[in-house]
Amino acid sequence: MTTASATWLLARTHGRMLRHKLRHGMRENKLLSLTVGTFLGLYSLAAYLLVGRGLEFMVKLPLIGPLLTERLVFLLFFFFLVMLVISNATITGMSLFRRKDMEWQIALPLPPRSLVLWKTLEGMLLASWGLLMLSTPILLALAQTYKADLRFMLAVLPALLALVTIAANVSTWLLIALVRWARRWMWKPVAAGAVLLLIQTLPVWNAGVETLNTGDMGASLNQILRHTEICMHPLLPSSWVAETIQAAGRGTFERAVFLNLVLLANAAMCILITSKIASAFYYPAWNRIMSAAPGGSRKPRSAEPQVAPERKGRWRRRILALDRASYALLLKEVRTFLREPVQWGQTAIIFSLLLLYSMNLRKLGYDLQSPFWITVVSHLNLLVCCLALSTLTTRFIYPQFSLEGQRLWILGLSPLPLHRVLALKLRLSASVLALIMVTLVVVSGVSLALPWQRILFFSASILMLSYGLTSLALSLGALVPNFKEANPARIVSGFGGTVCLIASFVYIVCGMVLLLIPSWQNLSQTAVVMAVSNGRMELMALGGLAVLTVVFGGIPYFFAKRQTKNLEYLRHL
Repeated sequence: MTTASATWLLARTHGRMLRHKLRHGMRENKLLSLTVGTFLGLYSLAAYLLVGRGLEFMVKLPLIGPLLTERLVFLLFFFFLVMLVISNATITGMSLFRRKDMEWQIALPLPPRSLVLWKTLEGMLLASWGLLMLSTPILLALAQTYKADLRFMLAVLPALLALVTIAANVSTWLLIALVRWARRWMWKPVAAGAVLLLIQTLPVWNAGVETLNTGDMGASLNQILRHTEICMHPLLPSSWVAETIQAAGRGTFERAVFLNLVLLANAAMCILITSKIASAFYYPAWNRIMSAAPGGSRKPRSAEPQVAPERKGRWRRRILALDRASYALLLKEVRTFLREPVQWGQTAIIFSLLLLYSMNLRKLGYDLQSPFWITVVSHLNLLVCCLALSTLTTRFIYPQFSLEGQRLWILGLSPLPLHRVLALKLRLSASVLALIMVTLVVVSGVSLALPWQRILFFSASILMLSYGLTSLALSLGALVPNFKEANPARIVSGFGGTVCLIASFVYIVCGMVLLLIPSWQNLSQTAVVMAVSNGRMELMALGGLAVLTVVFGGIPYFFAKRQTKNLEYLRHL
């Protein structure tokens, strides 16, 4: 059997499975499907209108409008490329090296490269549908800006599909190389190099901020363009896609066709390189993962040194007011998180970026002496933190119960009932996330020189939002479990994960509207002095947010707790 026929056989088999799942989901969850479809339609319409208005405003800027629009397109697709590589590496890594079905699939009479090619294609489909949904309204808005016809979309969509293919294959190369040759001692020099690079970048960043704050329009524009030159590197596939959009928008379709052929040739070459890499290195990499015995290289410990850890555990249980079984479960959750580089790696990246962003809010170049800009920036900062938190809760908290898989019956036989397990998971996740988010909000408030009353107001808000979003994600994950799937990305991509994302978004929007009411009078462009904070209005806003938290977090948790008390819950295994 050739590689092409074996890959086609796998694709056809999984395609039939997907069709059956979709038919079953549409037949059994009609209301859910209608809700998801309605939300996606409303999002597409809103994104099209907002992006169209923003591009129209930017293009009309004298002298620099077309230049900024062009650079924005390059910047957008550069970040799309980075996001695709990271998300494809995460999903494909789970499929190639963590899925149980790979243990028997690799034993089938199929060439290993066909398995790698199919898993790459599967990861590309799972990771890219969101990007296609996100970019379609943006492309339509760009077509409206350029006053282009249908030929614009026909020229751009193949380039976008080629970009997705290239990113998926590059992520597979990096993944196989990492698993095959990475060693533990390599992480320390890599981390040290990253810290040194950050230290070297800070003076450049500070100099750029000082230039932006001088008020010199020409110098500020040159600074912005110089810092985004990397996005226009001629060897980046994202640059070819951006040039395709520019060519199709200007009506030079000959160049657009040429760039599409360049992208198609590179996508085909990437598939060929993936096939060669898989033939040579995939099986050794998979064998290294499977043969790595946990703790195999550690020396057996004597019983005497265990006294100190046991004493530490006793003191921790007293501080946390937990019994021994509950403490053991929390310890298990912490160790599981630390053993998953995908989880703590993405979490660390998101929170590090948020911390850097919060510390540099005063360097954005706005007039932060104006009540209007202080109010806008402070509330947008809270919105950014909430959206990042909802991303983490949907991605990592929602699939927690489903990832227990068929081992859930062990927890069912433990001294802790399942509803107690649910409560402890909520307590651990929500407390840690709330502590981090409150710290970020306090840092951003100090950076903006907000009064302490406003900092406490935002801290109380993010505290309730953290518990509400975590409770919502965890409860929906327990109400709509998927114990047959071991890939968290696939679990999140299902109907339950989509509903969790939609509900989180609605909860955040409603909460932000309530929190904006006490500062509504500061949103006037003519406001000169910050209005005196109305403590009663702020308390009423926090009370409304508490009601929203009960609706979006408390009610789902009540039903999830009642369902996990029933032994029929284990029939899903």
